[in-house]
Amino acid sequence: MPAIVSKYLLASWFLGWSIFFAWTSICAILNFSLRQPTSDEFVIYHTFLSLPFPTNVLQPGSGHRPIFPNLLIEAENRWFAADHSLQFVFGLFCAAWTALVVALCSWRERTLSPAARAACILLGTLCVLGLVNGRMLLHSYESVHVYLLTLAVALAGIATFEAWQRQRWHWLLWACAACTVAMFCFGSGVASFPAVIVLAFALRLPARWYAIPTATLAICLFLYLFALPGDQGVRSVLAFRPLDSILVAADWISSPWARLWLGHAPPPLEDSFTNAMPYVRLGPQVVASATWLQDVSGLSWRMLTRITGFLGIALFLLVLGRFAFVRAARPTRLQALALMFCLFALATAAVISLGRLDYFGKYPEQVWADRYVVWPNLFWCGLAILLVFEVRRLQRKVLAAAGAAMLIVFPIVALPTQYAYAGWAAIVYRMSQQAAAITRSGLFEPNLFPNGDDAKPDDVQRSLALFRQRHLAMFADAMFERVGGVWSGPAERSDRFAAEAHVYNTFDDPLSGIHAAHFEGEVISGVAEIQRDGQLAVLDEDNRIAGLAEFSYVVGDSALLYDTPRKTGFDGYIRDYRDDGRYALVFLPRAQGPAILLGTVAPHLPTRE
Repeated sequence: MPAIVSKYLLASWFLGWSIFFAWTSICAILNFSLRQPTSDEFVIYHTFLSLPFPTNVLQPGSGHRPIFPNLLIEAENRWFAADHSLQFVFGLFCAAWTALVVALCSWRERTLSPAARAACILLGTLCVLGLVNGRMLLHSYESVHVYLLTLAVALAGIATFEAWQRQRWHWLLWACAACTVAMFCFGSGVASFPAVIVLAFALRLPARWYAIPTATLAICLFLYLFALPGDQGVRSVLAFRPLDSILVAADWISSPWARLWLGHAPPPLEDSFTNAMPYVRLGPQVVASATWLQDVSGLSWRMLTRITGFLGIALFLLVLGRFAFVRAARPTRLQALALMFCLFALATAAVISLGRLDYFGKYPEQVWADRYVVWPNLFWCGLAILLVFEVRRLQRKVLAAAGAAMLIVFPIVALPTQYAYAGWAAIVYRMSQQAAAITRSGLFEPNLFPNGDDAKPDDVQRSLALFRQRHLAMFADAMFERVGGVWSGPAERSDRFAAEAHVYNTFDDPLSGIHAAHFEGEVISGVAEIQRDGQLAVLDEDNRIAGLAEFSYVVGDSALLYDTPRKTGFDGYIRDYRDDGRYALVFLPRAQGPAILLGTVAPHLPTRE
């Protein structure tokens, strides 16, 4: 019976959770991936649209040189009106393939039991595709930068392993090509080169072969720091305080522990996510266990995560040392991939602890920020896979039982975060669509747009003006040009279409002083044809097009979905709104034809029992 449990039931548990996390994450990405510019994109797009090609793709951004993602964005601007579709598809493709590389290497690892292989698949799936990485998975612009990099790192690790297994130095050229792609995706990509060099050392490749990644790194650094435009902005982000950097690196590496579990102890890392925990499955238990551990240990969750970070780094260095200095230790392909993930994450920690040290000194909570968590997740994925092999090698039943228990509990602990981030994604997506609706209606509301270090109000306005002028992004559909004009065609009713809407709030546009209203509603029938063939709009008593609406949310109780339903909920705006005015919600066809009356925009929220 124990053998059957180990071979089949545990394998089914891990594979079942792998399918669950992969499926729900992909559904969340398909449902809520941002399709409108947001955050620092308002700075970046201004550069893209103001400079000619190829100068625009060579410009740095926030200390990075994302040349390869920039090429994709340039193509998207030219051929798809900056609608984020290329970034969305390519980012999802790279994320899925990163997880799939881990899964394929795990499944082919015949030295492990089926349960152990299934556990490795779960680790790769959850650490790469889990919604704890939601900030990067769901932001189309970020997903390309991050997941093209993770895929490149994975391929670089496998190519280095093949160079050792086949004893052919040509494979190191492929590893260096992948590292070059990584370096010119995101600033942390530079860490892929030292990761390959250390992995080559652990694999005992001939010393003369090290010249290949070393020379390639030197060339890339010269281009990165000196030859390409904006080199001063790239070099100016470094700071040297070794002790502080070591502490920052340990904190940064531990961020998955903070975001999934320990950071929910009081005072929480992020109030919004911890406050959502009571409303998601197993959320109260996760918060209670984190609080209990903090109380029992007498240490703050910040110190607990730091200790965890140092412990993880120490364990990895022990495993790395065995491969590097014990001649009999010969890694498999999966172990080489895991080593690459850990080495890359540690090298990235070193880069970030130098490049962001002053920033973390000013904003200490940002060391655990969700925009960094992808790299630490790779570290813990790699370390956990390596420890699975170590437990098998040591053949200690106590270690095997403890390891199995942790792996069994892992998806349960991660489940509340999966639910919470799906809810966050739905909220952010809706706000993004509201931003599109308000700008297409010729209005502005500051709360829907960035105003901080990522982008200033002037940056937003400059980019919006360029989008409007060139019919890009939210202005790709020319229907916005008809706002303020009179609808001269007929308006008819149809039994095939129905909707309801009500005013949510009113406000004064801070730029124009126009009194406006924000309304929301739901299409009851005919949503597929409306989304395909036309635009939701509002007509006033004079048949003037007073504003537009955008589909923005899925009507339902949960945002963690198992399918991709149509968004029937919408948000829109009305210019020159009057409390005593009468406003009709209509479907305006893009082609010739009558407007379809869908209903009226109720002046107040409906009364609810």
